[in-house]
Amino acid sequence: MGTSWLPWSAASLASGAVLLVLGALAMPPTSEVGDVIVAIDRQDAAWLMASASFFLASVALTMGLPAVLFLLPARRHVAAMVGMWIWGVGTIGTSALAAFLILFRATVRAVEISPEDVEELSRDPVLSVSLLFVVGAFYLGELVVGVVLLRSAVVPRWIPALLLLHVALAPVSELLPEELQSFTAIVLGIALMGIAVKASEAWAGAKAPTPL
Repeated sequence: MGTSWLPWSAASLASGAVLLVLGALAMPPTSEVGDVIVAIDRQDAAWLMASASFFLASVALTMGLPAVLFLLPARRHVAAMVGMWIWGVGTIGTSALAAFLILFRATVRAVEISPEDVEELSRDPVLSVSLLFVVGAFYLGELVVGVVLLRSAVVPRWIPALLLLHVALAPVSELLPEELQSFTAIVLGIALMGIAVKASEAWAGAKAPTPL
């Protein structure tokens, strides 16, 4: 198979990175249930933007992940494929998060719902396990790909370092101040943009005519 797909995949990865950051910035900077309900009423357009951004980011990131494989030597392909398949489960699952945001908005606007009702919903075992599975797959796949990129030294070290930093910040992200809640998404977005740029550069170098 040729490499004509690579520029499209790299562009998709870059677009997904931007959309992911946009969605994170559009979300209300709070994890308090009551504040989230108020945000739906007062910042309805931002909530819809976040939902749309996460859905489009899901599609773009899933289509963009193969660009990572182009950067790696053949001996790293198996490990990279494992990481990308796991990460792909997480990126596809991001669309489920977007659907949940839309459903949550529709529920809040259609019926009277209290923070206690939302807390009870959040304890639903099916919802909790599904969310944990998607988030866990996203971070595990990102961790594997980050380690493979770090060991392969095919991209500047700050790129896999940012991927690993994003994974490391996951357990403590909710402890950050509200104005820094989107910082982790920005870290991931920068790393993905770096991968997209390096993949495009590698493809352009491979396509350049060899001097006689």
